[in-house]
Formats: sequence, structure tokens, C-alpha cells
Amino acid sequence: MPWFENMEQYVNVKSGCLIDYHESGEQYVKRSLEEASADFTNGNLSERVFARATTGDPDAILDLALRYLSGCGMRKKSFEGALLLLDSFFDPECTEMPYVGDAIPRSLKAQAHCCAALAYFEKVLASPEERVAIQADERRFHRKETMALGVSAPPFANFALALHHANESVKLGLVSPVVLRAGFMMRDIGASLGVDLSRMDGSRRFRPLWRALDRRSEEIYVEERLRRRKAAADPAAYVCAAEGCGIRGEERRALRSCAGRCPPDLKPHYCSKECQTKDWKQRHKTICKPGSTGKPPSITEAEKSLALTIYELGDSVDSDDTEDAPPPTAGPSGTTADELPFRLRPPGPGQFVDIPTPGAPGGSIRITTNTLDAETLREFREHVLQRA
Repeated sequence: MPWFENMEQYVNVKSGCLIDYHESGEQYVKRSLEEASADFTNGNLSERVFARATTGDPDAILDLALRYLSGCGMRKKSFEGALLLLDSFFDPECTEMPYVGDAIPRSLKAQAHCCAALAYFEKVLASPEERVAIQADERRFHRKETMALGVSAPPFANFALALHHANESVKLGLVSPVVLRAGFMMRDIGASLGVDLSRMDGSRRFRPLWRALDRRSEEIYVEERLRRRKAAADPAAYVCAAEGCGIRGEERRALRSCAGRCPPDLKPHYCSKECQTKDWKQRHKTICKPGSTGKPPSITEAEKSLALTIYELGDSVDSDDTEDAPPPTAGPSGTTADELPFRLRPPGPGQFVDIPTPGAPGGSIRITTNTLDAETLREFREHVLQRA
């Protein structure tokens, strides 16, 4: 298969913007790579696509925007160039291309909204070096909306526009991977600002987008419940959830549960902070913070008031919530693990570990303690196994 520069990025943009998230996957990417390779091989160069776009061909306009977003077939990637083309789907007064917004199907307009959401989203995530190139493009293309915001507008001004286009896509029936990515970042930024996310379903501004996030989260929870049923493991409340740990509790209170936003029936329980951190990276992060891909962008004090307008709420509450850190674990009396060191845990239901022992009844012996911490208990088990 002939390969062209940035062709993979072109296909990634297509799979992120043009299809429902249920349809994205390896098979779609493979098929799209083959189609793109054949298309470019047959001479479907950007100059020819541009010529079709100037006649008001909406498919050509959208394809040209995809090429700008990916850098495939263009001199360079340009988010502002893509937005200038996409204006022809939304702005009757656009000048770069003929306005086509009134003559296209809902599905095509939804795809255009997804592409615009990605362009604005990439502006938010751009590095300082990338922002220099973005600002040069903003001056070069001189878009009406960009000029109204001002060149080098605060990142959150672009984020609000990304959310607007993601929300419009949902209203038109398309929930793409890019839509979910922008929406889940809205959730994570809200959490970092201390926003009461339970109230977001009633938000007038982004209600369709927020409900799409809720549906995706519930799908993730259902998948996890099915996985647990298939595993047929012991009740999670009595077993440390970290893979390979083996520490158990005589009662639920012997272990500490995740204090994050995961549903009660999916809350894992841990014997120690170390096990929670290990399991967070391996498995639980996708359940507790579904859709999160990284630490949300930092927000300056000057941007906080602008950020909060997205949530239609009042003053923020300072929070040190970060994406890469697991939530605290709840202690026996509702305290967190950080407030209650494990080595100072008060007497209560014991933790125990089974150690394989040839000749013992049942093939193992059980060590139970009300005073030793989980790390010491695991070290004791390893020491016995090494001596055996």
C-alpha cells in the first residue's frame, strides 16, 4: 500500500471526527488507510480538492479541512486554515468558500462541527512553540471569529468554542471520539475548579453534551460489571483489588474503598495506598474517571471566571484534583488514607493473607493481624515462601 506523508494523522482525524465512537476501531482505521492511499495514489491532490471546494462541494470542503487538521497533502498543519474552511458550514457571511450550511444533510453538518471542535481543542492543548505558529496563522487568515476574540486569545476562550461545536454535533446526532474527549475534559476541569458536577445535567448550555458523557460512562460501568461477573472473583469489598496483592479483610471495614466518583458497586477496596496507586494505573482509572486521557490544562487566576461561565455556576472552590493522581481512600471512620496513616490504624477487623503451605489443612495457613500494616504482611508472606 503506497504511503503518503501524514496519511496516518489524516485517518486519525477522520476516525475522531466523522464517525460515532462505537464505530471507531482498528478495522475502521485499516479500511480508511487503504481508501486514503488509493485516493492519493489516483491523483486526488489537495489542489484538485480545493478546486472542487471553491464550487461549493461540501464533501470537498470537509476533506480539505481534514487535510489542514492533519497536515496531509498540505505544506503544514493549520487549525486556523481548517476553521476558515469550516466557516462555510456555519456562517452565511463567510468569504473563503461558498456558504453551504443550508444545503447539506444533518450528518455532514455534524461532522463539520466535530472538525471545528477538534481545531479549537488543539489550540487549547498547543505547546508554547505551537502557539507561535497558531498566532501567525490567525493573523494570516484573519477569520472574523478569531479577530473578535483577538489573536492569542486565552486558551479557555478556545475551549468554550470547542465545547460549543461538540454540543452542536451531539444535537445533530453524532457523538464522535472528539466530542467525548472534549466533554470529558470539561468534566475534569470542572472537578479541578470544585464545580458540583452532579448539577451539570441541568445545565442549559451544554446539556446534550453532558448527557452523552453520562451515557458513555454508564456503558463503561456496564462493561466493568460484566467483566467482574465473568471473573467470578470473591466479593471485591473483602479482597484488595490490586492484582497479585492477596491481602484480605475479615470484614469490609478492614480495607479502604476508593473515594472517587465511581459507582458504589464498582468501588475497589485496598489494603494500602501503594496498592491503590498500582491498581489506579493498571485498571481503575478508566472506571473512576472514564474518558480521561491526561492532566487537564492549567487555568490561571485570570481565566477562572471565564472557565466557570461554561458551567453556569458561581465562585469556584480551590481544589488540587489532578488527573494522574488517584482519589483518596476512605478510612474506617470516613477519614482519608492521607489523614490516617496505615501504620497507625486503630484496632478493628483484621486483615489476613493465605500462604501456600504443603501439608497444611487446605494447603495453606492464614496469618491474621489487627496491628501490622499491609506492606509488612506481604513481606512476611514473601519471606515464608522464600524459606519454603
